[in-house]
Amino acid sequence: MMPGGHLATALALSVTAYAATGSIAVAAGCFAGGFLIDFDHYLDYLVFEKQWRRPSPLQFLEYYFNYSPRRFVLPLHSFELMTLLFVAILWHPIPILVGYWFGAAMHLTFDVLVNGEYALRRTVLFYVFAYRASQRFAAVRLAVRVVIPASVPIRPVQDFFRWRPTCSTRDATEPADPEGTICREKT
Repeated sequence: MMPGGHLATALALSVTAYAATGSIAVAAGCFAGGFLIDFDHYLDYLVFEKQWRRPSPLQFLEYYFNYSPRRFVLPLHSFELMTLLFVAILWHPIPILVGYWFGAAMHLTFDVLVNGEYALRRTVLFYVFAYRASQRFAAVRLAVRVVIPASVPIRPVQDFFRWRPTCSTRDATEPADPEGTICREKT
């Protein structure tokens, strides 16, 4: 799912959580888990993609919206972390942590449903940190090659607020691409 979709769903969950619980901490946790969890993409960009010389948010968004990452470490996007957080919540239910867990669970669910549709080789396994590690976090092993047609401009700010990627379907009429699947603009 694109950041705009996560922003909208995180805000909706936060408002709902506040209305249901009256707790600002739970609502803040929902927002953090539902939207701010994506901070690990920026961490990957700076640390593992070695883009610290281009740290601006616009350069980061352009890099990701061009499907340029070579590695997907994404420590916050993992079922293992979600399991550890769940055990911690059972042991000591801190409101902000409970909210974070629900927000992150929603975030990961949407990621599996939307990202798996067009960009991931093994949709559910991608969100298992140990699996990504076994693939050496290599994008070429974890994601299909996504090609954006030249006619589709990359506009980081506008693309940020999209619900779904500009190219979100695989074109089954195209011959098989040995390096992955070509993403075609929806018509």
